[in-house]
Amino acid sequence: GVVPSKASFSMHSILVNHFLCGAWYPKGGAGEIAFHTIPVIRKAGGNVLGKAPVQRILLDSQGKACGVSVKKGQDLVNVFAPVIISDAGIFNTYERLLPAEARALPEIQSQLRMATHGEGGFTVFVGLNGSREELGLEPTNYFIYAGDDLDEIMNRYLASSREEAAKNIPLLFVTCPSAKDPTWETRHPGKSTLAIVTFAKYEWFEEWKDKQVNKRGDDYEELKKTFVDTIMQAVFKLYPRIEDRIEYISGGTPLTNQHYIASPRGEIYGIDHSIARLQAEAIATVRAQTAVPNLYLTGQDLCLGGFVGALQGALICGSAVLKRNLYVDVARLKKRTQATDSKK
Repeated sequence: GVVPSKASFSMHSILVNHFLCGAWYPKGGAGEIAFHTIPVIRKAGGNVLGKAPVQRILLDSQGKACGVSVKKGQDLVNVFAPVIISDAGIFNTYERLLPAEARALPEIQSQLRMATHGEGGFTVFVGLNGSREELGLEPTNYFIYAGDDLDEIMNRYLASSREEAAKNIPLLFVTCPSAKDPTWETRHPGKSTLAIVTFAKYEWFEEWKDKQVNKRGDDYEELKKTFVDTIMQAVFKLYPRIEDRIEYISGGTPLTNQHYIASPRGEIYGIDHSIARLQAEAIATVRAQTAVPNLYLTGQDLCLGGFVGALQGALICGSAVLKRNLYVDVARLKKRTQATDSKK
């Protein structure tokens, strides 16, 4: 999520090493992760609530976290618990959900000073009429660059006006989720999907932040369309057969991310995971335990960006809450599983 000059070589090496052996994709799509996780939570006595956005974290008279206030329709409902774990990100948790007196704690202010917002994301979702074979689609991730000096082209792009940026996008990530899913053709025969991601500054779209979603006006839609058109011209060069087979196309700006996933400035990887974030002092300061008793952080802001980074954040947080090293548990589970498999 950062330009090469700000990226950790070690982290990048781990990522490349992973992809050299091939990546993973959940059968049935990313939604299967939630569908299989929710029953585990419920079996353990928990629950998962939809359309119940958290409005604030509740503190007791001693300043300890004791619950959350969630919105149910037009009403607020308080849900109490002995431990509160926030996956909302550092900025949302501390600046939006905590009361002012907790936000002012020196430890929390120290963490906020060490964190900066990640760059906003722009996404294009495409629905296609045609199978993977018909359209020549591949189960592959493509990174498309407009030049070989990645720092220079990205810095120039992010420093430009929104009108200029929309016509000169230097980096695209192009992937075909339907081609990766072995169950797709059975479920949706003769159809395919593409997803394209790039970076976009929140400031380019900020003037429409207070407008209602889907009602931001013609100027906003026109700017968004310019980004989408520029992106698709590059995608057509990669997959020329799709050009006249598009049934659905939708662009999402940083404001889209802000609305649907509550990212403060439209970022898709949480806080900025630059070298500064990965310095020893920052890693030691931003922990699962917070200065507010009974309140813990989890997710990608605690560790690294992306799904695996968020998963590591969960293991770190779970270890802190349970006061047990869950990585040791995972290692033992792996040994038991391997031993069981070898007997079959």
